[in-house]
Amino acid sequence: MENLIPLLLLLVLYLVPELLKRRKNPKEYEYPDVPDKVPQPPGRQPVDIISKPASTTITNVSMEAPKSWVTSPKPAMAMPAPVHVPHITEAVSPWQGKLSPQMVENGLIFSEILQPPRAYRPIWRRPK
Repeated sequence: MENLIPLLLLLVLYLVPELLKRRKNPKEYEYPDVPDKVPQPPGRQPVDIISKPASTTITNVSMEAPKSWVTSPKPAMAMPAPVHVPHITEAVSPWQGKLSPQMVENGLIFSEILQPPRAYRPIWRRPK
């Protein structure tokens, strides 16, 4: 009996309006009348639209390629002689010899202190 009231309420609020909506015939859209000529503001000369003449087809066209296309371009400047670069050794880490287990432990403690509170960083990510 207690499940019957929400079910009836669901029928009344959702299904009945949907059934009534389907019975109505929608009106067909009528496009508004568009005038042929747009009225011009007073004191302005009417503008006549002149159509362009139809283009004629071009038949016998022969064209030679410019000489700059045929010849290869010359370099703008001469290239210098190749430079020999010696092998570079790996850079030495600035932390080498300064990092100890005590420093790592302090870093972890300070990272927890500087982060936002745990309440703002939930353990489980929420699905989007």
